[in-house]
Amino acid sequence: MPPWLTQLSSVQRKESKLDSSRWLQLSTIGIDNNPRVRTVVFRGWSKSYEMEIYTDKRSQKYHELNLNNNVEICWLFSRSKCQFRFRGTSTIELDKYNLLHWEKLSEQSRLMWSWPTPGNQFNLEKTNNFSVKSIKELSNNFTVLKIKINHVDQLLLRKPVHTRRRWIRANDWKEESINP
Repeated sequence: MPPWLTQLSSVQRKESKLDSSRWLQLSTIGIDNNPRVRTVVFRGWSKSYEMEIYTDKRSQKYHELNLNNNVEICWLFSRSKCQFRFRGTSTIELDKYNLLHWEKLSEQSRLMWSWPTPGNQFNLEKTNNFSVKSIKELSNNFTVLKIKINHVDQLLLRKPVHTRRRWIRANDWKEESINP
């Protein structure tokens, strides 16, 4: 287990009752070479401790990650006054792995993957009237992103002194305290 995961798990437990404790900001590089940031939902960890996030294959994020898989994630836990930043590379999973995650989703969550294409104009009437053949079958739009983390930065915004440390992975993780 990565050494920073103990710190993160502790903060997650303290804030687990808040919906926002699963929201994080994912930064990518756009097709036009400009930065893009969006809020996504943390879905868990793979067996090899890669962060898992779900995305729609029709989204800009999916296309951006196919061109440049470098990402940075910022995860703020407001009650704990703790921020984690993760840097790493993303991989887009194959359907066999996606199906395992699809089966864990609620029926309501599965419906989202049949909505119109993300980023297109929105028409509430059409969205409310779309038909879904079978939400039990894996949607062609659904995929799992795995983020292999190679850099973690933790900032504790506590009084009287803020503290910061980072972990960098070469072969093994190296931890160091740094100035906030």
